Amino acid sequence: MRKILLSILAMLSIYGLKAQYASEALNYSQTDLLGSAAFVGRGGAIGALGADFTAASYNPAGLGLFYSSQIAMTPSWEWNIADANYMGNSTSEQRGIFAFTNANYLFAFKTNNLEGWKAFQFGVGVNKLRSFNNRSYIEGNPVNSSLLNVWTEDANYYGNYDQFTSLLAITCGLMDYDSVSNTFSDIFDGRTQELIQSRYFVESGGISEMAVSFSGNYEDKLYLGATMGVPYLSYRSSMLYSEVPQTVDTAIGLKEFDFIESKNIDGGGINLKLGAIYRPIDNIRLGVAFHTPTYYEINESYYTTVESSVLASSSSNIERNSEVSSYGVYAYNFSTPLKLLANAAVTFGDMSSKMAGSLSFDYEFTNYRSMHFSGGDPDYMRQVNNEIKDTYKASHTFRVGGTLNVKKLSLRAGAVYSTDPYKEELDMDASKMSLACGIGYQTRQWFVDLAFAHTEQKDKLSFTANPDSPIEITDYRNVLVVTLGMKF
Repeated sequence: MRKILLSILAMLSIYGLKAQYASEALNYSQTDLLGSAAFVGRGGAIGALGADFTAASYNPAGLGLFYSSQIAMTPSWEWNIADANYMGNSTSEQRGIFAFTNANYLFAFKTNNLEGWKAFQFGVGVNKLRSFNNRSYIEGNPVNSSLLNVWTEDANYYGNYDQFTSLLAITCGLMDYDSVSNTFSDIFDGRTQELIQSRYFVESGGISEMAVSFSGNYEDKLYLGATMGVPYLSYRSSMLYSEVPQTVDTAIGLKEFDFIESKNIDGGGINLKLGAIYRPIDNIRLGVAFHTPTYYEINESYYTTVESSVLASSSSNIERNSEVSSYGVYAYNFSTPLKLLANAAVTFGDMSSKMAGSLSFDYEFTNYRSMHFSGGDPDYMRQVNNEIKDTYKASHTFRVGGTLNVKKLSLRAGAVYSTDPYKEELDMDASKMSLACGIGYQTRQWFVDLAFAHTEQKDKLSFTANPDSPIEITDYRNVLVVTLGMKF
């Protein structure tokens, strides 16, 4: 188990900073602006407004504002653009996918009581919380260091080859082992050569949560709700890392070196969300919510491939080799941070008004230092958890949204800003900003909503073979969602 985990750390470090094995933890713990079109169009600021099923995954008390039952679904189109800059070289890649971000059935039961509990609601649905879909390409100017150098140093340090990296390199003629001195060497053998480094990386999958919710309305003043969340995590990635000499040195003989990693991650979890909304006067709503950590059981499998093109000894012929590792499979547990949310909203007008609307504000606190891995080798997991504490800090998310209702038509706009989850000394600003807008139309029996959101987030990476040259990446994520629903 420890050997496998060390191998994973070595592979991940190819496209991240040394401490970024913990980046998987952040990936599992963050959420995106996804859900129903009404939720997206308001920038997700519905914590105190409610009356939207996506509230089940944020403040479930919002379901208490339903007086009628509904069934709805939300198809979406996502397209993402990744711009990268490495050693002055700019590249751009994009990817689009079709998906469903929300589907739900909510049953509202009126008690017909003049006082006390006015209504209860029970809902079951699926909310998409996170999208991993992305594609990026990075290419840098020639450098005098190779990933093979790193593998050689690691093999000599541990006194053994790694079955996912250096063993494949030995088989492909890129590294060698001297059984007499018990040492490893690579094709460069102390010489240097200018290499052009590149990485092509494709990701897919996401996190969708099945929400089972119960809520109630007391005196049209107090709304309480609870959701049992059952999230499912699915992540797929394929990475091609290449090194190509700018000019082939016949003494070295390297024409091209490729390292390919394919990874599959699947997991299921459980969490509990509790919420309350209080209306002190008709036009003011105040809300709070608490999310327990999500406790995941995760299964991960991966394999690697090394390919080489090398000049044959004493000839101009090229030897091409390819070697594939066996599958590495292991399981672990992971818990996300707990979350605290505070909400406020101001409304004006009502269903009988020619014009009505609302302005809402949401705040979310998440301490990413509390992310936690367990299972497998306890010593290694302790190192990873310490790494998380050394890398991350608490983050704050602010959401603001507005709605203007003109008869049966609703116009929406909103924004979300999340502060940087990395500690200041790491110089890794990964703050995130989203802008959204939407429109909706409803009658007594049905409704249709449309929304668009644009999100921008920056990050920094580095290749293990060239850690002093940061890779700057900017992700632009766009989503267009349409919600179709019936009320009864």
